[in-house]
Amino acid sequence: MIRANLDAVLTAEESDEAERRAAARSVDRATSRMTRLVEDLLATARRSAPALADTDVDLAAAAGEACEEFAPLAAERALVLHRRLTPGLTVIGDHDAIRRAVGNLLSNAVRLAPAGTPITVAAGRDGPWLWTAVRDEGPGILDDDQARVFDRFWRTRQAPAGTGRDRHAGLGLAIVRQIVESHGGQVRLFSRVGHGSTFVLWFPSPGEGRANGGPPEEQPAV
Repeated sequence: MIRANLDAVLTAEESDEAERRAAARSVDRATSRMTRLVEDLLATARRSAPALADTDVDLAAAAGEACEEFAPLAAERALVLHRRLTPGLTVIGDHDAIRRAVGNLLSNAVRLAPAGTPITVAAGRDGPWLWTAVRDEGPGILDDDQARVFDRFWRTRQAPAGTGRDRHAGLGLAIVRQIVESHGGQVRLFSRVGHGSTFVLWFPSPGEGRANGGPPEEQPAV
């Protein structure tokens, strides 16, 4: 696709400035997608490496870095990014991987949320479990699709109304689940069509063991 766009513009004598700009935007989008795909694959490889040494991770700091990464794009699309990040939440794991997981959730939220709506990134504690979450007011996810959104290359049967963009997971949400589960945690999704989605990443608190039966079923106060 990148080569085709470049060839079409560079070899056509009649191509004008507007066409060259459009081709440049297309190439930029394609390279951004490939960059994120490579970064996702590297994150998967890191979590699978037998020599991986986990350390103390400040959950709020990792989520905050993901917010910084996507703040310019959110502003460009007139989205309001709210941060409710409780300090002092420490998990044992990989800082970069957790930042990547939150970033993948933000990538979807920024892509799909209607202009002018809020996106909230929060972090907190519930007993022996720590959590970070991303909430948007996007199109939401069909009930029948919610169990499949974390599958690799899953694509919905229905495009989000009014967005002009497909909701598709690619590797992004599959990577999120793999990262969280490799930290002994779980991912939860709360969504209603037309009312947005909230993705919650639960992590066991160090030294407190894992709660029997896993983290709470209810949605935390994001």
